[in-house]
Amino acid sequence: MNIFENIMVAIASIKANKMRAFLTMLGIVIGIAAVVSISAIANGGKKQIEKSFEQFGTNRLIIQMNWSKWEELKFRDYLTEEDISVVGRMAGDGDIEAVSPLYGGDWLTLSNRGRSSDIVLYGVNEFGAEIDNVKMLSGRFVSQEDMLAKRNVVIISEKDARELFGTVDVLGKPVTLDTWRGPVELTIAGVTKYEDNFMNSFTNGGRAAAYIPISTIMKIYREDRYYALSIKVKEKERINEIGGKIIALLERRHHTTGKYSSFNLQQMLDTIIAQMSMITTVLALVAAIALLVGGIGIMNIMLVSVTERTREIGIRKAIGAKRRAVLFQFLIEAGIISLGGGILGILLGIGIAWLISLLMKLPPIISIVDIAIAFVFSVIIGLVFGVYPASKASKLDPIVALRYE
Repeated sequence: MNIFENIMVAIASIKANKMRAFLTMLGIVIGIAAVVSISAIANGGKKQIEKSFEQFGTNRLIIQMNWSKWEELKFRDYLTEEDISVVGRMAGDGDIEAVSPLYGGDWLTLSNRGRSSDIVLYGVNEFGAEIDNVKMLSGRFVSQEDMLAKRNVVIISEKDARELFGTVDVLGKPVTLDTWRGPVELTIAGVTKYEDNFMNSFTNGGRAAAYIPISTIMKIYREDRYYALSIKVKEKERINEIGGKIIALLERRHHTTGKYSSFNLQQMLDTIIAQMSMITTVLALVAAIALLVGGIGIMNIMLVSVTERTREIGIRKAIGAKRRAVLFQFLIEAGIISLGGGILGILLGIGIAWLISLLMKLPPIISIVDIAIAFVFSVIIGLVFGVYPASKASKLDPIVALRYE
């Protein structure tokens, strides 16, 4: 028989035992579906995370006190206005674009006439918007005049504006900031655009950022030294190098070592992507177990098929069929079962990925390469696990086979 005839015989055999063939395919279907859906969701997650980080700026560098050595920190180690000026002069060297003292990350609450909204408060200077890639919806950001006068102004997000007032038209309206020092009355000077993305959920617990002049927050908390600097570098590829230069500069100025550390979003992004890749690999390996079980199922059912068709094999060999032809016929049948399972698995995996994306609001990225790999792998599974049954069928003695009842 030629290839076409072998395929038709294989399909006829599968049709004759539809339920058995489907149950045999099930392991392959589950395994391939798991691999495709996991891959699509992981790719979509990585893309969404990268997009979120880019919006916040992967060229943003944080220089802060080394809190792992907090017991060794002295008052003279903390950052001053002169430190900010000296670091700011590095802009002339082409290393940085902007620098701001940074106070914050405090989870606080804004309130207005019985309504409240949870925020993450940051104290910055007039360069904070440029460094954090803040997009204004209305009003203005922190100004140099705000800094000098230590004004009680705040820039809130459109999310918080709606929660507090039911509208984004809130410029000039008063709000109360609840701090550990007590309530502070502030005036809204600007409203920022808000996007419910991974960064907000991951770093701020879904809270939006609010900004206040750092001089004002220092007045509220009665501080006169800074704990951190927020810096926008020109070339994100050199961010670690520039961080090292700034730390060395501060160590020379304060005559100390090991009291400062650097942090940037690219480091966080790399860590998250690496962890996601590891989790994806582990899940894919678990899914591969289902494929292995599916392959064993194919081998098992093909052995049953060989037993059931022993007389058929004997007749074929008696009229001149060669071992290779019998081997090829059963391999094709195993391959078709596995291929069918692979196609169903791919379709099911795509469906699962889209379903999960609707629940998680995370668009999946279905890679043609991943689908092609799943497709090829499903065929390989069938062929590998079909070799032993096919080999057993091809080696049957036609005389013994014809006597089989």
